[in-house]
Amino acid sequence: MKLNKILRFVALSAIFIVPFVPLVVASSFFFPFIVGKNVLFRILVEVMVGAWAILVFCDAKYRPKFSWILSGIIALVVIMFAADALSDNPLKSFWSNYERMEGWVTLLHLLGYFVATISILNSEKLWHRFLHTSLAVSVWVGLHGLLQLAGLAKIHQGGARLDASFGNASYLAVYALIHIFLAMFFWLRRQKWNDFVGWIYAGIILLQTAILYYTATRGAILGFIGAILLISFLIAFFEKEKKGLKKVCVAVLVGTVLFVAGFISLKETEFVRSSAVMSRFASISFQEATTKSRFMIWNMAWQGFQEKPLLGWGQEGFNYVFNKNYNPGMYGQEEWFDRTHNVFLDWLIAGGALGLLAYLSLFAIALYYLWKRRNGFSFAEKSVWTGLLAGYFVHNLFVFDNITSYILFFSILGFIYSRVADNVLNEAREEKSCLDKISADTAAKIIAPLIIAFTIFSIYFFNAKGVLANRALLQAIAPQREGVAGNLEYYKKALSYNSYANQEIREQLMQFTIKIKNLNLDENIKRELFELAKTEAEKEIERDPQNARMEVFLGSFLSRYGQYDEGLKHLRRAWELSPKKLSIRIEIGSHYINTKQYDKAFEIFKETYELETRYARTKELYALSAIYVGKDELARELLGTDIIVNQNFLNAYRQMGQMSKVIQICGEFVKKEPNNPQYHISLAAAYFENGQNAQSIAEIERAIELDPNFKSQGEKFIQDIRAGKRP
Repeated sequence: MKLNKILRFVALSAIFIVPFVPLVVASSFFFPFIVGKNVLFRILVEVMVGAWAILVFCDAKYRPKFSWILSGIIALVVIMFAADALSDNPLKSFWSNYERMEGWVTLLHLLGYFVATISILNSEKLWHRFLHTSLAVSVWVGLHGLLQLAGLAKIHQGGARLDASFGNASYLAVYALIHIFLAMFFWLRRQKWNDFVGWIYAGIILLQTAILYYTATRGAILGFIGAILLISFLIAFFEKEKKGLKKVCVAVLVGTVLFVAGFISLKETEFVRSSAVMSRFASISFQEATTKSRFMIWNMAWQGFQEKPLLGWGQEGFNYVFNKNYNPGMYGQEEWFDRTHNVFLDWLIAGGALGLLAYLSLFAIALYYLWKRRNGFSFAEKSVWTGLLAGYFVHNLFVFDNITSYILFFSILGFIYSRVADNVLNEAREEKSCLDKISADTAAKIIAPLIIAFTIFSIYFFNAKGVLANRALLQAIAPQREGVAGNLEYYKKALSYNSYANQEIREQLMQFTIKIKNLNLDENIKRELFELAKTEAEKEIERDPQNARMEVFLGSFLSRYGQYDEGLKHLRRAWELSPKKLSIRIEIGSHYINTKQYDKAFEIFKETYELETRYARTKELYALSAIYVGKDELARELLGTDIIVNQNFLNAYRQMGQMSKVIQICGEFVKKEPNNPQYHISLAAAYFENGQNAQSIAEIERAIELDPNFKSQGEKFIQDIRAGKRP
């Protein structure tokens, strides 16, 4: 049928565009490395699923056969639906946000992608073309990485770690890792390894290995080394046919072991320490800050799992666990972790024991299918696929997934399924389906239009609001020709879509409003921005009352605008939700100092310091509050010195009338920047308050020398001081 050919072409086109998704960097979007890739993937899946759904009614060969892999994916989707529906924030669990673009919606699309690919790519030839398309794209990605390495292209996340079109080195690392073994699989399939095509595969392996190395992503590189060891071990000891390959693998196995042992023995040498990549591995220890933080985060996740062991907290639910079980030893790390940096713990938190088991079942079933006798793979090929899965597994112990790694993982599962389907499942007895009773005419005239309409609706439903709100948000944070009034209108526009991204929009709105607070702008515009930001933040808190992050944002926002009492109310609510989070306690203590409630400030800073005595910031604030309550000896004991040269301590000593120490601090400021006229003016004021008029006049005269524009004002100050007046 002509209709079938058209539908097959549409579905195949969408499927073969998917490998190009990693290249997408949509600079016109907020989070350009994430949103563009995800939106394109979702639209492609909606198109391919729509075309496939019509084909299902028209031709039995496009109907997927039973598979435990498919059953495992469906189980994961169903379990996560229940977990997300019962989460503290179902909207975010289902839709995620711009920064991650995951949630149940993405999981549903991955299911659709899997079903469409296994049904449409129904021959080994098609699968090989598809996987080779991905390999070809990986070469382009690799060349981009080489340009970054040569300094001819920008590294987007800064530093020296390659990120290509991913914007994140760890995302590029897992992409390279998978394509190394994909190329290795096709290289091993060839009768001749050293012909022209064989050398192309070898070149891809070398290119992707170099890219992986220069991402300096420790989890992925450890996964690569582990995979090489596993593949070499399996072939070296159990391969019965390819004697030459056995010898190669013995050499690789021994060489890898010697390399690892050599690296460990040389890790303290200058050669290793001078390498940006090798030094990252040499620094691995239980005392390293990153390692310690990982263990603390994983312990928090375990506590969260114990609270909700069956279905977990829903996708995007780790932030509640992180805040509730926050370990004060995390000082110095980022404030708001939304991932455990371990895929398996992420699934344990998101879906509980059921969700994790469903996810792990995908690995287990894939390995079971790989090692069945009749799946068309040779022993060496099975070993490579096993190594790939093992390497990906190890990588996932230290980071989290992203849309490209999800696509590759589900593609691999689909390819393994297809080999089993071709060699085993087709032997099952064909049964008549109720779909066979539907005539071709009915399928073409009734069912097809309905599915096409549903496909168009799904493209709108899953994408339109999010994309439109995203574009408006990007305009809202950018300078506008109309000034701040233009920004205000774009914020209103972004919020008008009432999308899943409202939390991000509201946070950006508060940050923008704080940014323009002290600018010389129309007060009516500033007031309208403030009221909009406050109202929208309150709406977000009403919708998501367990979110400590939004309480902190609103509390700090209100305090910046002088609404201390109302700000304190939200900060204290955040404290209830995250009782051990140091930054929240610091905000509250600072509020008490700003409102001259020094006894309360002292108590909270004392408790905060005792939670984590190693944190210099809390020690300093404890000492500061001690000064405000007249406990100078305690402050001296904490600091190990009489004064700390910063503005906070200057204000404290001035407030307590300790002008000699104010003079000391101002004098230190002058020593650091002797040509800064403002520091001389501050020192002059301190001398005047201490009754040292001659020194005060001398500092004012020095300020006049440094800044002639200050001359008339400075001379008036000198005149007042000599007349016994306060300047």
